[in-house]
Amino acid sequence: MSDIEKFISERKTKSPKAWAGFEEKYRKYAIGMLLAEYRVKSGMTLAEFAKKAKMAKSALSRLENHGEDVRLSTIARYVETAGRPLELKFFPVGKRRSKTPGGAQIELQSA
Repeated sequence: MSDIEKFISERKTKSPKAWAGFEEKYRKYAIGMLLAEYRVKSGMTLAEFAKKAKMAKSALSRLENHGEDVRLSTIARYVETAGRPLELKFFPVGKRRSKTPGGAQIELQSA
């Protein structure tokens, strides 16, 4: 278990009400955080990446901090700008035909 996983587990135990719904909220914003991590691992600052991608720095920041509905074309733009491969995996979460879908866990991996 990673340090962050231990931290979250401890916090959930101490304050279950405050941490209710954490996983759902995390899934919504995970793609933006993963894209930010990918950019950093590519060795570029936000400003450098924005210039190379011909995007506004504020738009990239918003995407990385609040990226809950990222288009595949945007992910492709990240890969093109970084010039390095990226693997994208989706894993089902929750019941399949329920009225409230569980969504999907998203994982990005540098190849």
